[in-house]
Amino acid sequence: RFMPFAGLWLLLGLSSEGSEPEPAPAPAPTVRSAVMQCGPGVPLCGVLTLETGEGPGLYGHPTPSVHGLWPETGAYGSSACIRPRGSAVDPAVLFPCYAVRGGIPSQELWFETHEWGKHGTCAGVADATDFFTQVCSLSSTPLEVLSASRAAGKSLPQMQSDLESAGFAVFSVDTANSQFELSACASNDGVWKLAPVSRFPALCNGTVPPQPPPDPPPSPALTCKPFTHGPPCVTDLDC
Repeated sequence: RFMPFAGLWLLLGLSSEGSEPEPAPAPAPTVRSAVMQCGPGVPLCGVLTLETGEGPGLYGHPTPSVHGLWPETGAYGSSACIRPRGSAVDPAVLFPCYAVRGGIPSQELWFETHEWGKHGTCAGVADATDFFTQVCSLSSTPLEVLSASRAAGKSLPQMQSDLESAGFAVFSVDTANSQFELSACASNDGVWKLAPVSRFPALCNGTVPPQPPPDPPPSPALTCKPFTHGPPCVTDLDC
């Protein structure tokens, strides 16, 4: 679940020339302390995940940065997965909030594509440009808060307090990797808003799409059992 974009090429075994990634173990997912419930009439809800840059290893960066916007679907929450209204084509450019770390552009673009394919295509947006424009806009002010907190030498709990004092609802804290998850929601228009979970129904009321039906159970396998008659033949072709 948690995968930093800065320094990601080190994890993937990419060379500075942008060669294909070599197999490498991904960071262990952080155990979530809560499952998000969107609330009645709210089709989309999720978290905007921000890195303080003070985490271990790959999570250590010079400045705070955005990780991604994640609809809380499946085991993570009750959000629907609403596919893009326009195009699901991968992003072709590096957006500002993913370009600020000075990484190799082709590798940062790889991470953008990962975020789009794993999370953005369930966010109800028009396309990748819409998604990443919203991610950069939503993360701008809270990243300023985190940058000021970090420059002041504050601890993770103090940074959380600063975010909340600035009006941002912290849904979960990844203490192992020094990340904050801010709660967010969207209606069917795919316009995401940062808000406390309790405000979702008022801010993001819409039409919750029907959930896909469960897969039918597999048909019993037809096997031959010694000394046991099978079902009667209907036609000669059955025999």
